[in-house]
Amino acid sequence: MLVLGIDPAPSKKSIVFDGEIFHHLDIAALEHYLNAIKEKHLDIFISWDAPLSGAIKKENFSLSIRKIESFFYRQSKTAQALNGGEGIPKGISTLGFSGCPHWSISQYLFGLPIINPFLQKSSEFKLLMSNTALKKSGLYITEAHPALSMWILLKDELQDEKLFHSSWQYKGDSKNETKLRKRILIQKILKHKLTKEALFKTIEIKNDDELDAFVCWLMAHHLMKQKNMKNKADVYIYGDEENGSFLLPYDEAIYTALHKTLSNF
Repeated sequence: MLVLGIDPAPSKKSIVFDGEIFHHLDIAALEHYLNAIKEKHLDIFISWDAPLSGAIKKENFSLSIRKIESFFYRQSKTAQALNGGEGIPKGISTLGFSGCPHWSISQYLFGLPIINPFLQKSSEFKLLMSNTALKKSGLYITEAHPALSMWILLKDELQDEKLFHSSWQYKGDSKNETKLRKRILIQKILKHKLTKEALFKTIEIKNDDELDAFVCWLMAHHLMKQKNMKNKADVYIYGDEENGSFLLPYDEAIYTALHKTLSNF
């Protein structure tokens, strides 16, 4: 199965990582690229850095935020309790899905999120919102969150790094500390054991968009590896169809707290 990590952008070039190289594509080129790979590959798994589902169940209907985003939002009491009272750090956005500018490109290319099933068609790419739904063949897409993934992977390793105490901001401005965080995160991710297990060749990550696309790919690669080899879970799809989902590194405490919280909503 072809695995792709994609950092989409509606107003600039999107970044695709295919396991070997990065592709920088405007919307027309990205559409052409996706159509071309469907001609060559029957089995594709896309890890997409943008919201792909909505809160449309009668019990938790919202056109602004999903329960999974409410949980991870850094000001929530649950999220704060998970991180020793400090919460998800500044610089990692888990705000409501309706405020994400990626909405338009997700709609244009995949018809996702499905907000009104009576008016919208389902995408030919099956939206994967649980580990058990992934098969060895077919067209799949899942929602990833690379910033949150890096925090889960590296929060213990970087806990003594002063630069990361007050913020994990690594993009969005030109401040020196933001650039330095980005450089450190790139170095740490490229040296991480999951990366070493996944890559067949050395790659260079040049900017934060490439970093996000790579982390999307890395999570999807390991999810596929787990499915095929039935080894210990390194990554997991958190959440479900009713509350939204993120593909993230597996952290037992966070995963357990999230699903306990979702069951009590």
